[in-house]
Amino acid sequence: MRKRFTSYKDYSTATMQDIFPNGELQQSKRLQVSETNSVCYLRTGNKFIKQLLPAEAQFSMITKIICDDFDHDGYKDLVLMGNHSDNRLKIGSIDANYGCLLKGDGRGGFSYLPQSVSGLNVAGDVKAAELMKIMGQSYLMIGAADHSLQVYKTRQDK
Repeated sequence: MRKRFTSYKDYSTATMQDIFPNGELQQSKRLQVSETNSVCYLRTGNKFIKQLLPAEAQFSMITKIICDDFDHDGYKDLVLMGNHSDNRLKIGSIDANYGCLLKGDGRGGFSYLPQSVSGLNVAGDVKAAELMKIMGQSYLMIGAADHSLQVYKTRQDK
C-alpha cells in the first residue's frame, strides 16, 4: 500500500479499484457492522439486555468508561471519555467528547448531566482514566495525549 500511494492526497482521491487492484477486494473477508451506537449491557439474572445510551453519549468515540456512584444516591453512574484527533484520512478529528457524566436511575437507564452541572471539561484524546481514593477522598485521574494529567475531585464520600 505504501508503494502504491506515496502521499495522503493520492490515497484520499483513490477509488476502491485503485486501492485493491487485481481482484483483491473479491478475495477479501467481508464483515458487516450492525450497531454503531454507544450502548451498555445490563445483566439481569443470567442474561444481558442492551441499553442504548443517551444522545449526548453518541457525539464522539468513547475510549474510557468509569462506573461509580458519583452522586452517592445508591445507583451507579457512568463517566464517558474519548476522542481521536490524529486521523490520517480526510475525516477530521473526532473530538466532541469533553467528558460525559450519565446519572444512573437504578433501573438500567442513564440521563445526561451537562458539563455546567458535572464540572467536566476533559481536554484531548483520553488514553487512560482511573478513579483513585487518596486520604478518603475520591479523584478522577485522566491522562490524555499531549496534555497534562487532569484531576477532578469527586463529591465527598458519605
